[in-house]
Amino acid sequence: MPDESKRPYEEIVEDLEAVLTELEDGGLPLDQAVDAYERGVKLSQQAQQLLANAELRIDTLRDEP
Repeated sequence: MPDESKRPYEEIVEDLEAVLTELEDGGLPLDQAVDAYERGVKLSQQAQQLLANAELRIDTLRDEP
């Protein structure tokens, strides 16, 4: 299994979009829908963390003399 912390932002967003499509289709049994929702939350958190890290790097570069 690949290291989830090393995945690129674009790949995480792609997976999140797939989860959203599954949930929006409404064909999943309840337990699978809850599992998909949980995965979506984790993916969203990973994406938010990557964006926060990128923003911090940009802010740091801007502040350098």
